[in-house]
Amino acid sequence: MNENLSYQYYHSNALLVVNTKGLIRILYTPFRVLCGATINRIPQNTWVYVEEVYSNQKDELQYVIYGNVYSYKHFIIPIQF
Repeated sequence: MNENLSYQYYHSNALLVVNTKGLIRILYTPFRVLCGATINRIPQNTWVYVEEVYSNQKDELQYVIYGNVYSYKHFIIPIQF
């Protein structure tokens, strides 16, 4: 996860990414992310595609990858403004 960016749930097929200057980018699914830590069957430093974006009951951002739900905190989005 990039600490200089803010991620906001928009809807299941889009994610808003805001940088420290307030610039906004919208990522539409599928978008590519880098796995920052090994989780379940996804090894660290593996590129995967986010199929859908969710927000759970605690308003935490989650990604659907290979049909499974994962916290966004395990992934890095390679984006530049």
